[in-house]
Amino acid sequence: MRLLFLFLVLTFLCSTAVAAWSEKDHEIFRLQEELEKYEGRGTTFYSFLELENGPRSTPDQITKAYRKRSRQLHPDKNTSKEATNRFARLGLIANILRGPEKERYDFFLQKGFPRWKGTGYYYARFRPGLFTVVVFLYLIGSGAHYLILSITANNERSRMQRYISECKAQAWPNGLPPADSSKRKVMYENGKVFMVYPDGTVWIVDSATNEEYMLDVTELEFASWRKTMLFRLPIWLWGISLERYIKFPEKEEHKLLKKTHKMLQATNGTEEPAKWSGQDDIKKKVLGDGKVVGQASNIAGGRRRRRK
Repeated sequence: MRLLFLFLVLTFLCSTAVAAWSEKDHEIFRLQEELEKYEGRGTTFYSFLELENGPRSTPDQITKAYRKRSRQLHPDKNTSKEATNRFARLGLIANILRGPEKERYDFFLQKGFPRWKGTGYYYARFRPGLFTVVVFLYLIGSGAHYLILSITANNERSRMQRYISECKAQAWPNGLPPADSSKRKVMYENGKVFMVYPDGTVWIVDSATNEEYMLDVTELEFASWRKTMLFRLPIWLWGISLERYIKFPEKEEHKLLKKTHKMLQATNGTEEPAKWSGQDDIKKKVLGDGKVVGQASNIAGGRRRRRK
């Protein structure tokens, strides 16, 4: 939580700083980038106008330098498309250096141009299409979804571990299992009943069926990218659209399973598929008396149970 709070604070501060840059600042950033891209790295407004005094140049010197360079770069003497762009760029630069924006440019030239110039600046520069924006937001949303799943999974593990530790502390006040190797019953503050066994395992008792379910932190699932919208959304879209029209060849294990079902039907003398029992029924078990740690995540999927 502290890291999340720090991230939000830094994001707010950066957003405030970016918001302080005006439209003229963005124009200065754009022109400086174009200069270094087409005229060479390290080119400045002053070097492009061939002003030897740099920031100390007077308005008269800037005007004379502009007139001289405009004659050199005029499209009538240079017919290429890049020559036209250079001439247009020259006029914009001269207007900045002869106006109040010169002080702003000198500030960036001395302190350094910022690396991150704001999303609006880059959006105006690269003009991403709708598809690019949707993909970007989709990836960002998937990352946030994974972060939420990770935090939730860690909280579930922490809560279950806390239940185990507190139940063992109540059952074994001295920190050691009882000498007679008997199990100990623990009544938790929320009314839940637990059994602590000599081997150190803790089981929650279902008051409706009197069955016990083991609390096992190792059986709780970790966050997975396969559970995020990055995978789930395409699968859902496939299921409601093309899956009903496109049929893929069945795998060999699926064919074998169908064959096994037919054999069992013939053995049972019925047309209905044979009903399976065992682990599948156990996994669907839900405690009938409320929730403990999200029903202890269905007690690690209900894979372990013990009947009293």
